[in-house]
Formats: sequence, C-alpha cells, structure tokens
Amino acid sequence: NSPDEEGKQSPRPKGFKPLYDIPWMYEAREFIRKKVIGKKILVIVDYIQPAKDNFPEKTCCTVIAGGINIAEALVAKGYATVVRYRNDNDQRSAHYDKLLEAELKAQKASIGVHAKKDIPTHRIQDTSGDSAKARKFFPFLKRAQKTEAVVEFIASGSRMRLYIPKESVLVTFLLAGINCPRGSRPAIGGGGAMQQAEPFGEEALQFTKEKCLQRDVIVSIEEMDKAGNFIGWLWIENENLSISLIDLGLASMHHTAETSEFARAIKNAEENAIKKRIGIWKDYVEVDKEIEKERNASVQDRIVKYAKVIITEITSDGTFFAQNIELGNKLEALMDKIHQEFITNAPLPGSYVPRKGQICAARFTADEQWYRARVEKITDDKMVQVFYIDYGNREVLSPTRLAILPSGTETEPPYATEYALVCVKFAVDPD
Repeated sequence: NSPDEEGKQSPRPKGFKPLYDIPWMYEAREFIRKKVIGKKILVIVDYIQPAKDNFPEKTCCTVIAGGINIAEALVAKGYATVVRYRNDNDQRSAHYDKLLEAELKAQKASIGVHAKKDIPTHRIQDTSGDSAKARKFFPFLKRAQKTEAVVEFIASGSRMRLYIPKESVLVTFLLAGINCPRGSRPAIGGGGAMQQAEPFGEEALQFTKEKCLQRDVIVSIEEMDKAGNFIGWLWIENENLSISLIDLGLASMHHTAETSEFARAIKNAEENAIKKRIGIWKDYVEVDKEIEKERNASVQDRIVKYAKVIITEITSDGTFFAQNIELGNKLEALMDKIHQEFITNAPLPGSYVPRKGQICAARFTADEQWYRARVEKITDDKMVQVFYIDYGNREVLSPTRLAILPSGTETEPPYATEYALVCVKFAVDPD
C-alpha cells in the first residue's frame, strides 16, 4: 500500500485482505506457522519497547525453533526486511548483524520482497455472510467428502473460520452433531457492550483454540445453513472435535447426530460426561430416576407441603398443569433467552424436520412467540401435534412453525407439572 504524491496512504479496495493481498505476507505466515505451531520453541527476550504514540508496550524476542533463528530464516528467504537502528541504540536483536547478512544475501538473490518479477498473487473467495457465494462452493465441498483446511480464526467452541487451499476459499464452519455453549461476544446494537458467556462457553472456546487455531485440519462438509455457514465434521490428528467437546462436558448431543455415522460414539461420550458430572453436566439431575426413587420409597406419614403455583392449563380429563411461583424468575430468563435468540437469528421456515419425542421450539399461534415444545404426533397430512412443556397446553401446527431450540435451552426440565385432584374422578359419560 504505497503512499501517493502527497505522502498519504492510498485507500485499500473493498474486501482487501492483508494476509492474502499483500505480496509475500501469506508465504511468510505459512513459513512461521509450519515452523512453530505445535512445536517446542525457545524464546529469548532481547528488549522491551516502551509504549509510544498510542502503541502498547512490546516485548521483543528472538525465537529459536529446531535450532533455527526464525527471524533470520524469514529474512534469508526474503519474507521480511530488517529494521534499521542508530549505532548508539542498543534496543535491538542480539543477532542484529546476522540479520543484516541474511538480508544482503536475499537482496543479491532477488528473492521474496526483493524480487522484481514472479510476485505471488492469491485470489481468495470469501463466503462469510454471503449465502449466494456459499451456495456456489457447497456442491464441490460436499462432494469432496474430506478436505484439507487451515483454522484461521475461532469464534466459539464450535464456530470457526477456515481457509480451504484447494478451492482458495474462506468459509465460516460450524461443528456438526453438537450443541456448544457460546463465549462472551459483542452485544446486539454495538456500543462496546459485551454479551455474557453461557456456562462453560469460555472453556469450550479455549479448548478449541488450543486444539485447532492455525492448525492443519481435515473437514467433511455436510450441510449449509441459510446464512451461508457450512456445517460438518472436523478432525485434527484423527481426533473428531465434536466428540472431544462432548467427552469433556463442553457440549451436548444435537438431535441431528442421531442419524450420523458418529451417533454411537457421541452418545457414549455424552453418557460418560453425565456420569462424571463434568462441564455443562456439573449440576445435572436425572429427573426420571428421582421420580422412580420417590415412587419406590417406603410409605411414611403424610407430610403436607404447600407450594404456590400458577395454573396454566386445565385438561378435559380434569387434571391441570401448574408452574411453581418460586421458579418464575428462571422461567422468565429462559423465555427471554429464546425470544432474543430468535429475534437475532430468525429460523429458516422448513429447515427443521420434526421427529416424535423431540424437544424443539414452536411458534404459538395466539401470540406468535416461540416456546419449548415436545413433538407428540405427526399426522397423515404432515401437520405436527406439539405439547408446550413449560405451560401444559397442546396445539397442532405446520412444520414451518417449528425450529431447533437455541443452544443451552433444551436441557432445563419442564416448568409445567401435571396435577390431579385427590380422591376425585370425573365422569366419562357426556350426559
């Protein structure tokens, strides 16, 4: 980006990507990445550069990998130039003279940044946020089955940015088969505010960063969502990252994994994490087993325990559903989270395929809001009968009014409990 006649930097074109558009920057990055990522290195501090002109303090070091001075190797290949210092300035590398020698050799050989011809160019396509462009690449990437990629950036435990060299394309990639909590992120509307991380979202982010960032990986792309994000499986050194996150309690099994070839492995990993009570399962209570314990408990003197409830639904059989008032704040927080998520990321109608017994999100016709529901029945005309687990009412809906629940909202137990009046039986004869 050379200055113009007045010494000002010329504006960069739209979509400019320094790593790929500045000559030799990509080659320099790849050289360093392959030399140091995942390797043991020696770091020697040469000097501390104090903060100046809005730039923070810098610790300037010599990095040795495999007996090679990385800075000297970069300069020797023409991937970098040497910063010049005054003779009386000792704030410099301990190997400054060798760096100058390496630069002189690179200049004489006319290699790298000193070359006058054969300058490398990288024509990169970026599909992030561009569903139309993503659709063009999707058939090729899906057909490839397993593709080599480099992890350029990680946004959360299950969301990352990949560079796929074979297609010269940058994509946003989501791990298949799991629900993974999200870390802290900029709040909607900007202003510098941050949205709080979900429980174990930061731990999941850190695990994926340490495992994958700037690493070579293998991906298998299976689906693409409406925003142009690719969904699939990722392996690093033959380790399936989706299974690893679940095994550590940093994610739960998503219903789409049930039909995948990794269903058994994912289910086993989740069951092991639940048994260990680790990660998101730390405070997990197996409701069915607790109920069974109560049923099998020995008969004792009746203990009256009153609870304040709100009746939300009365059935034709005379039973009724009610919510415990003490849990009202938790229910409101859950509903706020679901409503906010659907305002931010509106689901694509018809993208969710309902199955009997699944917990999903359903859009209630009375107020057009989203609530948690269980699929009870799919009729012959493809309509779906759902049961709203937090309120007790039922409704028959079109599948287009159903969607996948936001991550982390499907594990909470139902807030509506069914009750019946003791010693009372309703008449079954309508007359």
